[in-house]
Amino acid sequence: MNVDLPISPDEQRVERAAQAQTLLALAERKQDRRDAAAREVRASAEVVDAARSQIGDGYAYGGSGPDGFDCSGLTAFAFARSGERLPHNSQAQYALGRSVSRDDIKPGDLVFFSTAGPGASHVGIATSRTRAVSATSSGGVMEHSTTDAYWGGHFVGARRL
Repeated sequence: MNVDLPISPDEQRVERAAQAQTLLALAERKQDRRDAAAREVRASAEVVDAARSQIGDGYAYGGSGPDGFDCSGLTAFAFARSGERLPHNSQAQYALGRSVSRDDIKPGDLVFFSTAGPGASHVGIATSRTRAVSATSSGGVMEHSTTDAYWGGHFVGARRL
């Protein structure tokens, strides 16, 4: 039979202090996560705003702005506005960050399409789960669906930086 012996007042104070420190550490960690999430939302909004501000600009093969872009030049330009450097190549951008399922796409994610052979040959910036801004050779910088017959049929994947 186990019998718990009473603990001394000093031991009780030590135990309460340890519990208080644990609770404080948990609260600080929760706040750190909230702060990180808020920073991510602000950075995503900056990227989306930068991409949208280029709508109507023309397409330029190899272009990185500000008056003409190719697809990866536009994404590199927009991410640079939030301090993130991206390579000027859709396949190289496809290797960055982490994969995001199609149902979990958020504004600021990179969305990739296969428009010139297999692989990620085109990239845009998600503005919602089903829309993106990209620089297209047929229409310049524009916002478009990612789920319509054309773009939906060429979707390769999405990445979150």
